[in-house]
Amino acid sequence: MRGHRWSEDHVRRVFWRAGFGATPREASHFARVGKGATLNWLLDGPAHGPQMVGHQPRVKGRRLDPVNEYGHDALWWLDRMVRSQRPLVERLTLFWHDHFATADQDTPLMLRQNHLMRSRGFGSFPGLLNGIMRDPAMQFFLSLADSTKDAPNENFARELMELFALGGGYTETDVREVARALTGWRSVRHGSRSRSIRWSSKDHDPGPKTIFGHTGKYTPRDVIELVTHHPAHAPFLMTKLWAAFTNEELTTSTRRALVDTYRRHDRRIKPVVAEILRHPALYSRLDAPDMIKPPVVLVAGLLRTTGTPITISAYTWLLDQMGQVPFRPPSVAGWDGGTAWLSTNSMRARVTLANQVLAWGDAPLKVPKGAGHLAWNARQHVTAAHDAVGRPWLSAGAHAVLVDVATTFFDDGHPPDRDRADMLQKLLRHLMISGPDAQLH
Repeated sequence: MRGHRWSEDHVRRVFWRAGFGATPREASHFARVGKGATLNWLLDGPAHGPQMVGHQPRVKGRRLDPVNEYGHDALWWLDRMVRSQRPLVERLTLFWHDHFATADQDTPLMLRQNHLMRSRGFGSFPGLLNGIMRDPAMQFFLSLADSTKDAPNENFARELMELFALGGGYTETDVREVARALTGWRSVRHGSRSRSIRWSSKDHDPGPKTIFGHTGKYTPRDVIELVTHHPAHAPFLMTKLWAAFTNEELTTSTRRALVDTYRRHDRRIKPVVAEILRHPALYSRLDAPDMIKPPVVLVAGLLRTTGTPITISAYTWLLDQMGQVPFRPPSVAGWDGGTAWLSTNSMRARVTLANQVLAWGDAPLKVPKGAGHLAWNARQHVTAAHDAVGRPWLSAGAHAVLVDVATTFFDDGHPPDRDRADMLQKLLRHLMISGPDAQLH
């Protein structure tokens, strides 16, 4: 961290890690009001005013239809990320969507699950976990619905311990016994397209089960208490939350402090997130960010920081090419992050994103006719392009390269004209959107 003064660099770091980037106005404003006010806004939202700003998106002149139009569910959530005044809520919802990865279910059920994660994601983790366990999309995905005392299905029980709550410290016997305790839900069909679940006590196994060495006539609610009081639970979840915000090493002392905060606050998530956002590690190496933007964060951040509304449907297939479409995780384990985002094909899609927004998007990303003033020198060209794309982080080396590009752009023997000056603006904006620095936060 450069000294102790709260700066625009600090604001941009925390807005990217806990949201989808800061607009130039937000960076300037929150640098002035300080760290405390910045984190309070992220954690609690604006004291007054709307939760969403800007106009609702329209594609081909029509409002989004997330239930009936393919890909509009992804656009609907992308729009929330772009226009929400609670970016941390949306970012945490994205974290839970990856943590409790669910796919291959009908859109209304996935939208319902999304609302569940958004409404409970800041609160009690046992409460969220209980909601996920009873969620129809999850129950159908992991075959918890129609798991009966005569044929208990182990899918949800296994993922509950391996991926959702513990990570280790359990046995195959625990899996089998938890599966017995979770029996009793039945699927209900409503016509040809709609499904729901209901509790059926006659299908629940009421007998004694031995879980983690304790024996009782456990029910689904008891299972939630057992796993969230297991010694492995709090360290496991704190490690995952920490890794969602920073690549810095989670020291033993910091993990212990986060676990203590989690337990003292009745296993609520918000106090833990607040502690992570205050931690100096989040702001280390402001001049060398090292977290790779997931595709959804990259796209939402580009649109949000530049004030660009969603007017084209191309974002859905671009996210697909990049490897991350909301509501369509590849498996129950979620997406592989980090360098896995930077394959040859996904990087090509990130370049295509720049092509799309500069050619068919809306202002300010699209270069208006006559934008590149002939009187501008190279640095003025770079500054104008940087302002137009939301002033993203640029390393000193990248800035020098861009200035060099602008300096030599007209050194081909052709006289400069307005069209070619505009072309330079488009080139600079493209490089800032698609270059190596744009992939990091």
